[in-house]
Amino acid sequence: MTPDQLVAFATFAFVASVTPGPNNVLLTAIGGSAGFRKGMPTLWGIVFGFSAMIFSLAVGLGGTLFTLPYVMDAIRIVGLVVLLWLAWKIGSAPVGRADKTAPAKDKPAERRGSFVGAALFQWVNPKAWLIAAGAIGSYMHPGSGGVLQQAGILAGVFIVAAALGSLPWLAFGAALGELLKQPRAARIFNITMAVLLVASMIPVILNAG
Repeated sequence: MTPDQLVAFATFAFVASVTPGPNNVLLTAIGGSAGFRKGMPTLWGIVFGFSAMIFSLAVGLGGTLFTLPYVMDAIRIVGLVVLLWLAWKIGSAPVGRADKTAPAKDKPAERRGSFVGAALFQWVNPKAWLIAAGAIGSYMHPGSGGVLQQAGILAGVFIVAAALGSLPWLAFGAALGELLKQPRAARIFNITMAVLLVASMIPVILNAG
């Protein structure tokens, strides 16, 4: 990959990471409910989970999956169902003092705030698949070095880009922490995050059409 191609890909990776989508909406929701520090495992799970995903797909798995329309349709449908479920759980999450005494199973935002959970979520995140398809299709070339080398570059760039692009969303949610101690504000915030999560599916639906 030439320096110009690397700059172009880094720009693509950052824009893809910083724009609204399921990952960033989820980070904002977790930041608002659990705080910045407790949201960091989720952020790093997203960063390394997606990088591992794009590396695996770039090495060889993607070349097969991206040519099988039925497989991609199934991935898209499963992803949309999971996102709808997450939107419901976020929108209906307990608010106010009940949050302080409720058992862990009743705190969906905090319960999902884990490294492993966020990393696994990438495999059912429709936006992640669209980004991976775009990155591999546009920036991997047979004459630009070995497959492993190119896949490593793609994954490495996304580690930096995803961290820089997603961090502001987590920080924004955490900055609202004081306001969200008010039950009414917390409820409005949760519902807004749920609506934004559903709205983030629109590009996937349009792409399917």
